[in-house]
Amino acid sequence: MDFHKIYKLTKNCCVLYVEDDKKLREETSEVFEDLFQKTVIAIDGKQGLEKYLEFHKESGKFFDLVITDVVMPHINGVELTKKIYEINKEQLIIVVSAYNEPEDLIEFVNIGIEHFLTKPLDYNKTLDVLYQTVRKIPAKEPTTSKILLKDNYYWDKETQLLFFQNNTIKLTKKETHLMEIFIKNGSQISKLEEIHTKIWSDSKFTDLNTIIKPVVSRLRKKLPKDSIENIYGLGYRLIF
Repeated sequence: MDFHKIYKLTKNCCVLYVEDDKKLREETSEVFEDLFQKTVIAIDGKQGLEKYLEFHKESGKFFDLVITDVVMPHINGVELTKKIYEINKEQLIIVVSAYNEPEDLIEFVNIGIEHFLTKPLDYNKTLDVLYQTVRKIPAKEPTTSKILLKDNYYWDKETQLLFFQNNTIKLTKKETHLMEIFIKNGSQISKLEEIHTKIWSDSKFTDLNTIIKPVVSRLRKKLPKDSIENIYGLGYRLIF
């Protein structure tokens, strides 16, 4: 299996690698770190489960792949696999074992794992198994911080800057906050109350449109024509 061929599939993936053998863990993790966008290491099943849950909590998604040993302290590979499937039944899992016991293999197959590798790991066999497994991961759309607007304008969410082609358009602090609200709400209406709270949190004005309208007017002049729609009495909407 050609390394570059599999790398095209793995370079955007995140993997959890659970292995209690320190020497093997260090050697193999180097390969995984070259292949995957992110490799999270756990030294036993208990820590593996903790890191699995922690990753989901922080990122809002699951690992693309879990690779786990079988014989481990606290929680073994069978128990870990079952617990992970209880959380995410679609999880792709590869199991690695020092023993090629039919009983182990049958149990893992019945649970639903993708592949079973035996130690010591053969480099080419491991790459082949990884390739066969990650092919099942749905293709990921490339992520970008750029939001395309009308007429070659775009907003960069990361830098919070407005561009026309590749030139920056200077915005005031209030105009920047207003763009953030518009981009967050997409095609939905950005209500006057939300705009007021975001930009004038300490203001005591009751006529919200009176203080919001001048900022909208100034921003309109820096955007393509008809980019901001006035929804009478409710708020405004950005037209992409």
